[in-house]
Amino acid sequence: MADVEIYTENGKLIKLYLSDTYEYVEQAYHRQRFVHSAGLPVPAAYGIKRINETQTALEMEYINGKPLVDMYEGKGEEMLAEANRIMVRLQCQIASVDASGLPNLTDFYKHEIATNPYLTEQKKDELLALMRSFGREKTNLCHGDIHPHNIMYNGDKYWIIDWEEASNGDPAADACMSYFYTVRWAAKGNNRSAEQYLQMFCEESGILSKEVLAWLPVIAGVQSNINDDEDRRFILEFINRPLA
Repeated sequence: MADVEIYTENGKLIKLYLSDTYEYVEQAYHRQRFVHSAGLPVPAAYGIKRINETQTALEMEYINGKPLVDMYEGKGEEMLAEANRIMVRLQCQIASVDASGLPNLTDFYKHEIATNPYLTEQKKDELLALMRSFGREKTNLCHGDIHPHNIMYNGDKYWIIDWEEASNGDPAADACMSYFYTVRWAAKGNNRSAEQYLQMFCEESGILSKEVLAWLPVIAGVQSNINDDEDRRFILEFINRPLA
């Protein structure tokens, strides 16, 4: 996750990257321009500015809203279900876009797994072989980190933010990342239903749940490269289960 500060200036939202390279921020800028031009509810990206040798600012449209998570936390099961429906609808809208011009999601996952110091070489090989078994690459737009904190509501419509990891790939993988985020959140005592999300996504998209869950060991492999020992142990349980 990028190390950033966020503030407003002259009516714009400024996302200040504190340690990422200028090239990384430039790629984030072009990705956001791509998804905005596709007609998705995404804030416009206006430009980037080098602040100093280590800091680069991304200027974008300011959305005065609250995250989707505020819609349901502590407000009952009906509101939780409605939030899941909103997220699924937006996610399927994202997946309807062809993103052939963006980097490939599978290539990103391969790199993250190959460079993960917490995985054995044998486990890396198993996960990479699992990805190869999925067959033909797809080029649907994938957000890479879609969850209720990355969806904003401003009283008029819902907006999708944080597009640094946007890529082309399999929408089942993108859904599995959302599912696993929900599983991890629930493990920390938060009231969110992973199975409800998965059922809604599969009904809306026509993708089978087994196609989504087939990505789970891979997603866990990608997510396990973190400093939090307790969270990493929880994640590794999903990797160390027998692979399908």
